[in-house]
Amino acid sequence: MSALGGPRGRFRKLVAGVGVLGVVAGCGGGKPVSPAEFYASETLEFVVPYEPGGGYDLYARDVAPYLAKCAGTEVTVINEPGAGGLLATSQTAVAEPDGLRIQILNTVGAVSAEVGQVEGLNFRLAEFSWLTRMSDEPNVVVVAADSEYRGFEDFLRADEPVKFVSTGPGANDHINPPLLSRIYDFPARVITGFSGSGEARSAILRGDADADVLPLNTALSAIRTGQMRPVLVIGRTTDKAVAEVPTTADFAPATPDRQRLLDSLVGLVETSRTVVAPPRLDPARLAYLREAFKCALSDPELQSRSKQQRRPVSYLPGAETGALVNSVLRADPAFQKVLQSIS
Repeated sequence: MSALGGPRGRFRKLVAGVGVLGVVAGCGGGKPVSPAEFYASETLEFVVPYEPGGGYDLYARDVAPYLAKCAGTEVTVINEPGAGGLLATSQTAVAEPDGLRIQILNTVGAVSAEVGQVEGLNFRLAEFSWLTRMSDEPNVVVVAADSEYRGFEDFLRADEPVKFVSTGPGANDHINPPLLSRIYDFPARVITGFSGSGEARSAILRGDADADVLPLNTALSAIRTGQMRPVLVIGRTTDKAVAEVPTTADFAPATPDRQRLLDSLVGLVETSRTVVAPPRLDPARLAYLREAFKCALSDPELQSRSKQQRRPVSYLPGAETGALVNSVLRADPAFQKVLQSIS
């Protein structure tokens, strides 16, 4: 762990300033309580919108101990799976803005759900309190190791629909398949209803479905064990596990309109894993949590461990993360129409 003279020491000097800039009413007859004092006596819930063991869960559990030390509080990771990640996000949108609930967000799925106007959606991403981006990994299309689809070229030549699995409308595996189908003009069908990536993977291994689209680090364990085989990377990557796998840059769409759709898709994928708090979070606590994540994600030990575990962190400040997501929300109108038609 870093010494107090390192990132955490600098962080505590910074948050002292945050406490001076803004305090909030606490207990004790309205006596002002600084964010540092507030969190010292509270437990921060770090919500994962998926089942335990997946990529989002592992990222949250990797970061939680460092966040706890930087924020000076207990951090508990809580899994709230359902609706492809949208259930937990909906809960975060209406949670008390007291700074005690934060959530790792599948930004790709959430943006797609909002732009696609998914029925029953109760949040607007622009209203969340953005804390950081944790990673910017690409997505990868995977098939079973013994699949008849030996490469992405086989998708393009398919006469029958390629059957993709999906955990729901808020997930990468729900939005990527139909977009790829439209961009590259091959038949595809999305099969929904899986509770998580593990159950969806089992359907592929049984031969009930053909392919899945996942964040790279969610798919890596199955790739390493030889269960799954990657056939396409959506975005850019230098990861050795998929170094020989073609990317979307290797497959030029047939028309300029389709190329623009692909560019928008790659931009969406790059929003990757972010962390949010409920809307209307007190400015002092928002600043405190943003500095805590900056401290945690820049810790040399976490950086080293994350690379070894192939779950690299890619820190982006909260304000810049919010701006990036907002830019994607205002994407090419044609891209928005496609999302609306397939959501």
